[in-house]
Amino acid sequence: MEQSVESNCKLISGLFEMSVFFIDPAGDVLVECLDDRILNPLYGNDKQLFFNVLELDPAICRESPVIRKTLFFENYISMSVVSNQGFEGTIIVGPSLPFTLFEHKINGLINDTNLFANREQVFHYYQSLPVITYERLVNIAVLIYQMFHGELIAADRIQDQQQEVQVDEDKMPDTLRSEKNDELTPHHDPLQEKKLLTIIREGQTEALKHFTQLGKENTGILSRSSHIRSKKNLAIIGIALAARAAIEGGLHSEIAFSVSDLYIQRLEDLRTDKEIDQLCLVAFFTLTEKVAQVKDARYSKTVTLCKNYIYDQRFSRITHESIADHAGISPNYLSVIFKKETGVPVNEYIQQIKIEEAKNMIMFSDTPLSEIGSLLSFSDQSYFTKIFKKHTGLTPKQYQQTQHLSQ
Repeated sequence: MEQSVESNCKLISGLFEMSVFFIDPAGDVLVECLDDRILNPLYGNDKQLFFNVLELDPAICRESPVIRKTLFFENYISMSVVSNQGFEGTIIVGPSLPFTLFEHKINGLINDTNLFANREQVFHYYQSLPVITYERLVNIAVLIYQMFHGELIAADRIQDQQQEVQVDEDKMPDTLRSEKNDELTPHHDPLQEKKLLTIIREGQTEALKHFTQLGKENTGILSRSSHIRSKKNLAIIGIALAARAAIEGGLHSEIAFSVSDLYIQRLEDLRTDKEIDQLCLVAFFTLTEKVAQVKDARYSKTVTLCKNYIYDQRFSRITHESIADHAGISPNYLSVIFKKETGVPVNEYIQQIKIEEAKNMIMFSDTPLSEIGSLLSFSDQSYFTKIFKKHTGLTPKQYQQTQHLSQ
C-alpha cells in the first residue's frame, strides 16, 4: 500500500503541478512531493500551523474528498485513503489559486499578517501557484479518488469545507465559487446581487439556502492597505443593502435598521475571512426570515400553508386538489378562504408565482425562453406567452430585451 501511495502521489504532483503530501492518522508526513516548490511564507514549515490553516484533523477519516480554502486564498484537496487494513491516512494536494492574485491583494495579506520582511518571498510564492477553477479542482478530486479507491465518485459528492460550517441551526446554503479575474471584474456581479436582494425582499429563506453565489465572490477592493478591512467594508455595504431590501419587502424600517446595526457592529471584532462571511450569511438569513414572518402574519395558518406549497411546487403542475390535500381541507373551502384572505383566486395566485419565477429565470439565468414555460409546467409555449403577457404586459422576449437594456 505504501509504495502505491507514494507512486500515486508523485504522479499527481507531476500531472497537476501541485505539491502532494500523505499524512498518517497520527499527523506524521510519510510522503512529501514538493519538486522544488516553496511553502507559503505566511505559515512556513510549521506542520501543526499548516493543519490549523487547513482546519484538518489527520485522525478523522472522511468518506469523500474535501475542497479546503485557507485564509490566504489557497485551495487544497484533502482525501482519506482507506484500504483493506482500514484508514491509512490523508492525501493533501495543493495549493492552487481560484484566480490570479494581483498586487493589492497580496499587499493586503502581508499587511494583515505583519510579515513585511518577507514581502518579496510572499510575492514569489503566489506568482508560482497554478490557477485552477473550482470546477476543475473538483474534477481533479474525482480522478484522485479513482486512483486510490478504484471507484468513480460523483462530482456532487465532493465536499466543500465551507459547507461544514453550521449557520443558524443548519441553515448554511450550498455555495460555489466565482473564479472571475479580480482585476478585470473587481466588483460583485450586478445580476447576482439583484437576485440576492430579490430573495431577501420576498422573504424566501429556502431560495436563500440554495443561492449559489453567497460568500465566494472575488469582490472589489475598498481598502488597499488591509484585505480584512476591505472585506469588512464590503460586508457593511452588503448588510445595508439587505436591510433596504427587507424594508421594501414589508419589514418595519426600525427593525431592519436595528438588525443591520447589530451585525455591522459585530463585524469590527472579527479577524478572518471566514468569520466575516459567516456573519454576513447570518445577517442575510435573519433579515429574510423576518420578512417571511411579516408576510406570513397577514394570513391564517391554512392560507400560509397553501401559499408555501404553491411556491415550493412552482415548477410542477399544481391543482386545487393537490393544494387542498396538502392543507387538509376541501377544494371548495380552499377557494373561498384563499380569495378572502389574499384577494385573488387560487389559479390567479399560482400564475403570479410561476410568472415571478419565469421573470427571475429570464433575469438571472441563461435558460432559453423556449424552455422556461416547459420547466414551469405550462401546457405549451403559446399559453405560457399569453399568461406572461397578462401579468407583465410584455411577452417573454420583450421582457428579456428590456432587462438587457437596463443592465
